[in-house]
This record gives sequence, C-alpha cells and structure tokens, in this order.
Amino acid sequence: MKLSAIVITKNAAGKLPECLKSLKFSDETIVVDGGSTDNTIVLARKAGAKVVEVGEIGFAAGRNVGAKAAKGEWLLYIDADERVSEFLKEEILGVVPHQISSYMIYRKNIILGKWLRHGGWWPDPVHRLIKKSALKEWRGELHEYPIVDGEVGLIEEPIIHYSKNSVSEMVQNSRLFAPIEAELKFKAGHPLVKVYHFILAMWREFWQRGIVKTGWLDGWVGVFEVMYQMWHQALVYSTLWEMQRNKKIMSNE
Repeated sequence: MKLSAIVITKNAAGKLPECLKSLKFSDETIVVDGGSTDNTIVLARKAGAKVVEVGEIGFAAGRNVGAKAAKGEWLLYIDADERVSEFLKEEILGVVPHQISSYMIYRKNIILGKWLRHGGWWPDPVHRLIKKSALKEWRGELHEYPIVDGEVGLIEEPIIHYSKNSVSEMVQNSRLFAPIEAELKFKAGHPLVKVYHFILAMWREFWQRGIVKTGWLDGWVGVFEVMYQMWHQALVYSTLWEMQRNKKIMSNE
C-alpha cells in the first residue's frame, strides 16, 4: 500500500526539516509550496521531497494540488509545523491496509512550549489520512476540509503540532489569518461593524475557551492563549471594519 505524504508550505524553513524527517517512512513526500522567499524549497529538495511550486493559492487548493501530484494509494496530509511520532507512524502503517476510506487523527497542540489540554485544544481531531480513490476534493478558504466517500475512522495517537513557539509567531499568525477571516465575513455580508461586535467577539472567546472549555487549567500559557484569541478576534473585526469603511468611501466617490 503506497503512502504519499503531502506538506503545504510557505516560508517554513525553520520547521520543515524536522517535519520531513518524521515522514521518512512514507513512500514519497510531496511539498506544495505557495511562494516561499526563504530556504524552504532548497531544504525540501535536499531532504528528497518532490516540490510542486504553485504560488499564491488557498490551503484547500494546495491540498488538491498535492493529491493530483501524488502516486500513492493513500494520502497523509501533514503541515510543516507538525510531526509524526514513531507511535503514530506504526498506527498509520497498521490501518492503511484496512477497508476504511479515511481517518481523522487526534492532534496534540504545543503552544509556547506547552501541550494545551483545555480551551478547546485537545483532542482536536483533523481529517488527514485519506485513500486517494475516496477523495473528491478539499474545500474551504480557511478551515479547509475534504469531501470523501466511504467510512471515516479515527486514529487516537496524535499528530504533534508545534503551533506557536513565540509571541512574535503568534502575532505573525494573526497577521496572516485575520485578513482571511475578515474577508470571509465581508463576502458573507456581515452587518456594519459596531463597538458591540468587538465586545461580543472578545467575550465569546473568553467565555468559550477560558470558562466553558476551562482554558485556565493550562496555567499561565492557557490564560495567555485565551487572551491572545480575544485579541485575534479584535484584529479580525478591525480589519472587517476597515474593509467596510473603504467600500463606503469608494461608493461615495
């Protein structure tokens, strides 16, 4: 049963080598690069990966490109900041001969060096192991998801996800994703942003992650992550407000 590992990258030179090292057990590794300006492509080729350069495209489109380039019967999707442990490798190799068409895999999120077990971060199942013949396509501009035929199984041994290693990386992450989230709200016709939208968005993050999902039980990192998610939502709505204002200015000209 040939297994193709697919990694979507953009300026991931700092994390990619360890990711690719953890994928050595696969029959082929494909790196779909979205226009890196650092050493990502060089490092990928040095590690023996097949590189497909696609430029600026969305995450779902990148995963679809990887599927088309893959020769394996099974597709394993791993991001550059994720790792496959020896235990997960053995479980993957053990399940691919079965008749189930695809698998969700638990994900262990490491933020600021700490495994977060609360705040909605665990067990965080993601749909990442898919039989190529069962995959229709990936969809979604932000939280992409696969359309698959057949039964979906579950692998409990987790992918290790080194999500955000520093505060600067957290800020960089928001600078990348907040405009995408804001644009989705803009296209969906979100009402004109008012002060209460900011307050409600931040309150929801605090209530859901901090209280309902007990994020505070992860100590100061858990509390900091809740505060960061509140700030991130404020950034999303600030960007949305700016988009709406610019549209209004243009329509009045």
